Amino acid sequence: MAGAAHLPVFALLPPPRTGARRLANLLMFAFPVLFGLLALTLGQDANWDLRNYHWYNAYALLNGRHGFDVLPSQTPFFYNPLLDVPFYLMARALPGMVVGFALGAAQGLNAVLLFLLAYSLVLVPSPRRRVLAAAALALLGMLGGGGLAQLGTTFNDNITSIGILGSLLLVVTHHERLFYAPMARALPLALLCGLPAGLAMGLKLTAVGFCVALVAACFAFSGPFLRRFRLAFLCGLGITAGVVVAHGAWSWFLYVHYGSPVFPYFNDLFGSPFAPPVSARDIKFVPYGFWDVLLFPFRFAAAPELVGEIPWRDWRIPMLYALLPVCALIALVAGRGRDSAQIIMPPQPAHFVLWFAAIAYAFWVLMFGIYRYLVPLEMLAPLGIVFAIGLLPLAPKTKSLLAMGLLLVAACSVQPGDWGRLEGWNRDFARVTVPTVENPENTMLLMAGKEPYSYVATFFPPAMPVVRVESNFALPGEDKGINKVIRQRLEAHKAAGGAFLLLIPRWQVDLGNGALAHFGLRADPASCRDMEDNLYEAPILCDVQKL
Repeated sequence: MAGAAHLPVFALLPPPRTGARRLANLLMFAFPVLFGLLALTLGQDANWDLRNYHWYNAYALLNGRHGFDVLPSQTPFFYNPLLDVPFYLMARALPGMVVGFALGAAQGLNAVLLFLLAYSLVLVPSPRRRVLAAAALALLGMLGGGGLAQLGTTFNDNITSIGILGSLLLVVTHHERLFYAPMARALPLALLCGLPAGLAMGLKLTAVGFCVALVAACFAFSGPFLRRFRLAFLCGLGITAGVVVAHGAWSWFLYVHYGSPVFPYFNDLFGSPFAPPVSARDIKFVPYGFWDVLLFPFRFAAAPELVGEIPWRDWRIPMLYALLPVCALIALVAGRGRDSAQIIMPPQPAHFVLWFAAIAYAFWVLMFGIYRYLVPLEMLAPLGIVFAIGLLPLAPKTKSLLAMGLLLVAACSVQPGDWGRLEGWNRDFARVTVPTVENPENTMLLMAGKEPYSYVATFFPPAMPVVRVESNFALPGEDKGINKVIRQRLEAHKAAGGAFLLLIPRWQVDLGNGALAHFGLRADPASCRDMEDNLYEAPILCDVQKL
């Protein structure tokens, strides 16, 4: 990565009708195909969240089940289902391998954005070598321990990342117009820069930290403070617009039916009667204590159970975490930027990306500590490592060799996780054979326990309401408003002479009976029937009697 200060810093692609341009076009076309094929080699997704809510929530939205069903998918019953709809429609209509390829290809669009970011920001004299360097950084970004674990799955952190990277790319490639052109030209662009990230956050609220980082990192550019403030504010408005588009209708639905636009979270602020007045935020992975927080990247790289439920390995984020302050301090002491021959990156936008990464990480470590939510930063980390090395007062060739060595170490450290996959691919992504239900219009399907099997309920006759009497959101006997709703539904069904069936994993029949006893019901173990399920071990269906 040799320096070339005279190069156009923000030429997105090489000139048309050149070999470098043809290579860039080929790579951008190949990336989604490559990751679609890679997803097929990893096997069909069967993760816990898919079985718990990604399948059911889309079904519920498309079939108007809210208000008819209660809590089949537990706490995520209240999550915005919009992002799961495309997957669900494909999975019900197309062969499993086609669905897996489509998921991987869509997630492979991140590689295109990473490639464009890297090409815009890494200065290499030869256009062809610049294309190859950008492609290498894009591939390294995609092949992380967390990214590979999510490839071809329904977690969607590597789908919302498309919006995050899209906003970054807009800022980086238009920074001169944003921060140095007349304000009349800059303000509409600032709004546009925030929109993709806002859409990502609206689809999955855990992207909020990257949106905060996008706004705050605008101050990394030079120029009058008031101008930077205005542009950051307009970028924030763009983010807000994206959130309203992607989450506004769902927030309104939650507010109308449950008294809170983000139910069940932050109920200490919104006071919905259906849940206790607590934030309900998952903080079991958030580190506490000065040294735990300070050393957290090294701790979770060595012990991945600190940030998730599965084993994996990747040292790129700890490497960037250590490099950035050290390189910045050395550059400050040595007089960074005095010798233009040392430049391997345009300073202003590169600093913006580094500040973005640092702020996003700080927000994540204080709010979540769940590694899945950090996948966009994992994707950016190889580029960040190059930028951190670029701060050093060294010759470009030395910087290039040092960066390549560190990236090679990072690549060799990768051990991807596995959230649960099948060994092969089903013709039907999910298929459940349900026993015949007599008079489904007068039968309520009950669920109990905390296992993820709401997808099974979608294969029952649609006339049957589904009510989960025990879940990770509400346990029978708890003083929660939602339990009053459950009791009212069951009592009304009893009064109308309706029948009940219990859907539950075989090993939890006794647990289910413990929950049913709160409502004067009991499942008959002798009546339980098996079902066939090609996605996971099928639960059983049992007759329910009144006590």
